[in-house]
Amino acid sequence: MLYQVPNIPCMVEHCSSEMFKCVEDADCRHTMTCMQSCVMNNHTCMYGCLNTYEDATFDSFMNCIVDGHHCMKLEPPDPGFRCNPPAYYMKNFTLDQLVGSWYIVRGINPDYDCFDCQISTYTPDPASSNYTLTEKYDVTMLNRSIRHRVAVQQVQQRDPQNGGLLDYTDTLMGLTMYEKWQVIDYDITGQYAVLYYCGHMSDDWFYEGTLIYSRAPALRNVDIPTITNVLKTKVGLDFSKMCVPKSKMCEQ
Repeated sequence: MLYQVPNIPCMVEHCSSEMFKCVEDADCRHTMTCMQSCVMNNHTCMYGCLNTYEDATFDSFMNCIVDGHHCMKLEPPDPGFRCNPPAYYMKNFTLDQLVGSWYIVRGINPDYDCFDCQISTYTPDPASSNYTLTEKYDVTMLNRSIRHRVAVQQVQQRDPQNGGLLDYTDTLMGLTMYEKWQVIDYDITGQYAVLYYCGHMSDDWFYEGTLIYSRAPALRNVDIPTITNVLKTKVGLDFSKMCVPKSKMCEQ
């Protein structure tokens, strides 16, 4: 299983309302049952369950029993994995350079980077110096139909002197995820950006990936040699081995 046997007395004491709502909610029940059938290290199985059944009731239940009161511990898919961030990042970078919408046209992590029709939109938060990232993307459910999803992250630049280091806060399964992003390259004309990220959900649940943002649904051919070289020399990746999500004919 992807999670340990929960502490039932703890759940009854602290999360009884959320638990009963989950029992009464078909999608919440299906998500729990589906994930329980997944063997350890099977990311594809877990995300297939989430992409098919996850809803607000499930997220609220998981937030209460895991983050809120520690009645259940999730088992990391690979407890020994740790991120290997590149040494390089852009120092002269400001968050306003990301404002607007970007297509994710390449990625490396099959669990996080390769969904079709990924459109990431950055907007400034008028109440602070932070930004909001709204991500739209398509997932394939277990019955092979398509589900349109939306995720919202908060983005912060802590040190303007190291502008290419960014902090992202997200949720998955109702649980808080923290990500450290590095801007590896930003096109002088603002048409593409190369970004690396390292995230963690718990003390021993880490993940990482590398994305290529494009203002258009496809990269310009003239930019590919530069991007290929940046990936090879700065991140140690082969451009030709990155996934190519569908980015054309997508809903805005």
